[in-house]
Amino acid sequence: MTIKRSLAFLFLFFSLFSFAQERVTLSGLVKDKTTGEPLIGANIILLGSNNGISSDSYGFYSLEAKKTSTLLKASFIGYKPFEEEIDLKTSLHFDILLEPGIELEEVQVNALKKIEDRLELGAVEIPVKQIKNMPMFGEPDVLKTMQLLPGVQAGSEGRSGLYVRGGSPDQNLFMLDGTSLYYVNHLGGFVSVFHPDILKNVKLYKGGYPARFGGRLSSVVDLRMKEGNKKELHGSYGIGLISGDITLEGPIKTDKTSFIVSARRVWLDILSRPITRVAFQGATLGYNFYDIYGKISHEVDAFNRLYISFYGGDDKLGTSFKDTEDDINSKTKYIWGNIQSTLRWNRVYTPKVNSDVTLFYTRYRYSNNISYSTGAAEGYNKYFTGVHDLGLKADYNWYVSENYKQRFGAGFSKNWFKPGQINVENTDDNIKTDTLIGTQNQIQALNAYIYSEHEIVPFKWWNFNAGVRLANYRTESKHYFSIEPRFLSVFNLNKLGALKLAYTKMVQPVHMLTYSGSTFPIDIWLPSTPEIPPGIATQYSIGYSKTFAEGTYELSLEVYDKQMKQLVEVKGGVPLVSTNSWEQNVEQNGIGNSRGIEFLLRKSTGKNTGWISYTLSKSDREFENINNGKPYPFNYDRRHDISIVFHRKLKENIDFSATWIYGTGYPTTLHNGVYLAVENINHTVDSPSDPIFQTSGEAYLYPGKNWLRMSAYHRLDLGFNFRKNINKKGKTSERTWTVGVYNAYNRQNAVAYYYEHRNQDSDNPIVLYQQSGFPFIPTIKYSVKF
Repeated sequence: MTIKRSLAFLFLFFSLFSFAQERVTLSGLVKDKTTGEPLIGANIILLGSNNGISSDSYGFYSLEAKKTSTLLKASFIGYKPFEEEIDLKTSLHFDILLEPGIELEEVQVNALKKIEDRLELGAVEIPVKQIKNMPMFGEPDVLKTMQLLPGVQAGSEGRSGLYVRGGSPDQNLFMLDGTSLYYVNHLGGFVSVFHPDILKNVKLYKGGYPARFGGRLSSVVDLRMKEGNKKELHGSYGIGLISGDITLEGPIKTDKTSFIVSARRVWLDILSRPITRVAFQGATLGYNFYDIYGKISHEVDAFNRLYISFYGGDDKLGTSFKDTEDDINSKTKYIWGNIQSTLRWNRVYTPKVNSDVTLFYTRYRYSNNISYSTGAAEGYNKYFTGVHDLGLKADYNWYVSENYKQRFGAGFSKNWFKPGQINVENTDDNIKTDTLIGTQNQIQALNAYIYSEHEIVPFKWWNFNAGVRLANYRTESKHYFSIEPRFLSVFNLNKLGALKLAYTKMVQPVHMLTYSGSTFPIDIWLPSTPEIPPGIATQYSIGYSKTFAEGTYELSLEVYDKQMKQLVEVKGGVPLVSTNSWEQNVEQNGIGNSRGIEFLLRKSTGKNTGWISYTLSKSDREFENINNGKPYPFNYDRRHDISIVFHRKLKENIDFSATWIYGTGYPTTLHNGVYLAVENINHTVDSPSDPIFQTSGEAYLYPGKNWLRMSAYHRLDLGFNFRKNINKKGKTSERTWTVGVYNAYNRQNAVAYYYEHRNQDSDNPIVLYQQSGFPFIPTIKYSVKF
């Protein structure tokens, strides 16, 4: 029997088995009773059957059952448990309204969907409330919380970069309401663009990717924005040492249409400009960033919902200098950031079929402007690079039967890439010149894909997800067609836990070049070309999962092996922009290997919550023209990594959080020997006294790239939240003081090493120094929720 016939037989068998019995369908939405906000990942079960499900990204659920009266149960962390007798004589649309009132730290409801039953491996969901309670550098941050999970590295000190299972930051797919973002950091990487106040769900996939995701090699970060309160007007604002934020949500039409808007700004420029003007006599420096979020949700009827969402954010760094005596005036301005907009239509066709159609636009740009004037001469220097995406996609869910669910969809996008250009204009003695330096033409690309996922439960103890993604990337008349199979299987061993297996293939058709040697780090996004093919990654993983103490504790252990090929790396010493094509500025056909073991023990209920994670891993790279073609450790390869996260509710209005991090040092490159280099200055010797060679300076010996390890890294962060409810004129608000400490015991962690060359006659002519990261830093923030 051929493979096609076997699959067709399996499909027919499960379908006939399902429809052979008298069964009806129960479907609907799971919502917050007080706000009308749909809840993602709520657990629903029909008592007396093993039929349970979790609500999807729109709060929708669908269950099959026999024609009978039965007890419907639902639960969600932070909400009271729901129970109601349902008379299922016919298929029924039934919305479940969950009432808030049980705090995350106090919930004692047994999990209806244990970790053994979840069809996922390498995926972690983080409650937004838990993110807000974390002690952080500056303010709570989504990506910094993810850095505390196994398999995720932080990169540089205090930054919000993600290096997942040996991957680079550009290999992470960030999805905000189903639309990707290219740039996700602020403040040089110290804060992410994802403000926790506008999020309702955060999920990280490190492996076992569903076929609906594609385009990156290392991870998927799926974030969903709130829809806004459909009942009444609410909001919040916060003021910190360097930033402030405000959020407002409420109904446009009660129970039908809602909105949420939020804005955040850092005001370092307001503080730094007057200080630098005094300190540097005429020179000023200012930096700020802002985020603006907006979303409108409209329920047309019980079966149709429309969503319009928007995000915009920029970083701005500016300097100025003015000298009236010498008539000198100069200004520089750096701007980089995103715009993203999404229009979505969610429709329920039948209790078993629903769809989500999305029209999206996303843009990233970086530019700098330098202008000057000195007497009769003046000019400017402008650099720009960016990428625009415009696309349409459709995703469908089909609940075929109790034992078979299918997801399928397709999408395409048009992409415009601007590799970069520099415009220089000078005016000297009334003679104007306008020069275009190092420009490259705009590159266009077309990305199209289709996918199909099949979730099948052949037996109570075995379920699996088999899927495939077909993609075609067209650029400069070159087609890159890829077949990306995905497979995830779960074997439930009952009281012994669950064994999980996964295989994934991912293809990434875009590349990011990072130039860190310029005035400010610049990220340039570029497509694959006829000379540079897409990156490819395959990953095998096996895991073990087990819950303890009636769902109070979750244990997961995973082993993975990931191979990457067709990677690129910027060549050392190449200019940011030149007349050469960008393909000539990179090393091509790189190979990456990463393997490791990940351990996570997590407690989500009770007054004490948190987790312990440990990672043992090894990651390397290999390029033909780097390190003599030999493999070398990846820049953020870390052999041992430990994170301990602890949260305790001390009183009704006081809670305490602590995180401790330990990791072996990152690799670095230093020379381990110095010698005097010589050069031939005389090829024809006329007399014995004529010199043949002379010294030409010092030269250094390097054993290899990233051959040395920095010292171990460890840090303790502490945080307290003091809450107080205030009732004025019948209206209740919650005031919160958040105080914390970053690096509580002032550990001097190494971020770089450097040599100092002294006089050769001294006892230590060469001394190695350590550049340390952030010291002990206190933080404070005042916020009000109304």
